[in-house]
Amino acid sequence: MKRKLFAFVSVLAVLCSLVLIGCGGKGSSTSESAETAEATQTTTETTDATKAAADYQIDYGTSQLYTQADMDGAIDTIMAEFGNWKGCTMKRIAFTDDTTCTDNLAYANSLRKDGQPEFTQAIVFTSDFHSPSKEEAEGTAWEPDTDYVGYNWTLGRTDGGAWELLTWGYA
Repeated sequence: MKRKLFAFVSVLAVLCSLVLIGCGGKGSSTSESAETAEATQTTTETTDATKAAADYQIDYGTSQLYTQADMDGAIDTIMAEFGNWKGCTMKRIAFTDDTTCTDNLAYANSLRKDGQPEFTQAIVFTSDFHSPSKEEAEGTAWEPDTDYVGYNWTLGRTDGGAWELLTWGYA
């Protein structure tokens, strides 16, 4: 059901973009491939892990390394962690770029647990989120009622397997 809703929202976002293009609005060329086209969409999917993130933008950017499905898997992993951050609200999550991901593969491997296979891929996102109110932020690391911008998330995986969230925070 969640995937169907996400697919519906994705189709709706594409249709809205096409309408904007047809009306002279800003949009991207329809001749670009799906894997290299820049895409920004809003998702309204709410799950247990994303209750604090009901509405946020996803910017898939442009990648020759990762498909949207690859990125969605990484975003699901990020949002599973973020869903534990009481009172925080995700506003935007964005893929960085292929170079940043490639440059962070050695770093990702430096974070492996003993005996864990070497990561063959790393992916990096940035996010913007809002911290909880003063009452909810008490006892947390968050400055109350504050926008955090450019917050980094680094994940690794081996041979196309599941993404593992390795680090998050400011670089």
